[in-house]
Amino acid sequence: MLKRLLPVAFLAVAVLLTGCDIAGDARPSGPPTTTATPSRTGTELADRYRKSGGDADVYGIHHAKNGKGVLVLSVWTHKEDYYGNVDDFAAKLASFLKRDGVSVDQGYVLNVYGPDGVRLHMLDTTPQHNP
Repeated sequence: MLKRLLPVAFLAVAVLLTGCDIAGDARPSGPPTTTATPSRTGTELADRYRKSGGDADVYGIHHAKNGKGVLVLSVWTHKEDYYGNVDDFAAKLASFLKRDGVSVDQGYVLNVYGPDGVRLHMLDTTPQHNP
């Protein structure tokens, strides 16, 4: 029994020490993606955003703090290409969210996704990245 377990244990230790995984490199190629369908609350928030004069192409908005306490905004849009001026888009979105009770005073990370789920923009406004 020990003779059978020893090679398996040796292989497991070797894999752990080399940092390799048995499945190979699981990192996806291409741009970051997300689901093309926001949650129900995300679509409701986007509806309020559009009704307040926000971008008509936005159909989903989600906001949450990550493990480090940074506000992460995810936006789903029908646009298939980049926003010409993402800073203006982000400022208008942040202004809406602030009126909606979301604190953006410590900055945020904004990810904008197209209709196929491919990320079109990533903007980091946190103080660490914008002193």
